[in-house]
Amino acid sequence: MLSNLIANALRYSPPSGKVQISLTESASSAVVVVQDHGPGISPKDLGLIFDRFYKSADSKGMGLGLPIAKYIVEAHGGTIKAESEIEKGTTISFTLPKSSN
Repeated sequence: MLSNLIANALRYSPPSGKVQISLTESASSAVVVVQDHGPGISPKDLGLIFDRFYKSADSKGMGLGLPIAKYIVEAHGGTIKAESEIEKGTTISFTLPKSSN
């Protein structure tokens, strides 16, 4: 799932662009952030990217990667979200609860 998010970030970043990955944690959860500096996602597409088979006009995928990521994160009690600005890039972050063991 994380490899899919990273692959998307690399695919949409320009050759000289950066992809940043970070992990932060608290006592109760861990947050992973994957950020690119690519073309961004239009506001009309942003709200739909976690829907199965939804593809933007420039997508080369099947429209399944992000919905699968959402399913996996939510199956583990977490949340996932996307933020984007045209010409500034996209940030996908997900939060997973830590085990109470």
